[in-house]
Amino acid sequence: MLNSSILDIAMGMVFLFVLISLLCSAINEMVAQFLCMRAKNLEAGLANLLQSGAGKKLVNDLYSHPLINGLSKARHKPSYIPPKNFTLALMDIMSGNMGKIPADNKSLIEAIEKQSQFARTEAGKSIILLLHEAGDNAEKARRNLEGWYNDAMDRVGGWYKQKTQIIIFVTALMICTVLNIDAIKISQTLWADIPLRQALVVAASSSDIAHLMPQESTGQESAVVGDAVVSPSEQAAIKAATEDMAQSAKSAGALIEQINALHLPIGWKLPDDKWVFAGFDVMDWFVKIMGILITTLAASLGAPFWFQLLNKVVDLRMTGKRPVKSNSQ
Repeated sequence: MLNSSILDIAMGMVFLFVLISLLCSAINEMVAQFLCMRAKNLEAGLANLLQSGAGKKLVNDLYSHPLINGLSKARHKPSYIPPKNFTLALMDIMSGNMGKIPADNKSLIEAIEKQSQFARTEAGKSIILLLHEAGDNAEKARRNLEGWYNDAMDRVGGWYKQKTQIIIFVTALMICTVLNIDAIKISQTLWADIPLRQALVVAASSSDIAHLMPQESTGQESAVVGDAVVSPSEQAAIKAATEDMAQSAKSAGALIEQINALHLPIGWKLPDDKWVFAGFDVMDWFVKIMGILITTLAASLGAPFWFQLLNKVVDLRMTGKRPVKSNSQ
């Protein structure tokens, strides 16, 4: 049987990594909202998909279409476009903005080919090919276009995930460096300080952190980010950016308070107001840097990973209250 002290330390460290990962996710969400990253990422993906020459006319026309324009607030572009809206708007634009899409596939292709400004572009050629592949089946033609769009959005989701992973890593590095969250020092302290270790185990066993867990997403909002990433049906409800920003800030503040409440050796000053690094030699600095990097890399793995591991450690330890499972599991 594993030494209970080792399990207690593992449980405490995993709990700390969960909190730091959640803090990084909350900050990443604030950055994404402030910079409108999802909307910009979607626009870049559509520009890549609907290549139509100079000025991105097809993309601009798509955003101006009532089916798309109505998905976002005034003066803001949507961060998600449902496949059905995309397909209907695209067919309407490509066939001449008649407000009525031709009922049969042949008539639709003829209407698109008359719009030479679109039909001769790369996007136009792809769309006509997909429509021809469906034969006389108009429903299959629409499914082909929706599949074409969904495949593109999978790639867009990959782009977004890469961006968020970089942001989360940089955020984790800044947090761990500024707050001196050193995994090596903390684990050594937990090994030597039994009361602190027990208090951390109690906090890890009793804390309800499931409600703070980020929801998984797909498509352009896959994220995870831990990043990370919410299904299209969940994204359909558009919230005010200011409310989302306030909620992310509130979550970040609560997480910082929760980390401080653990009373771990975090920070660059000791209780006697001396600097932690006073008297450090080269090896001490090397260990300190490695400890901060370990915490940074751990936080970059994402809160869902550490949350699942925390539940497993609690099971293995066979004591304490099991953390409530998150809805994403």
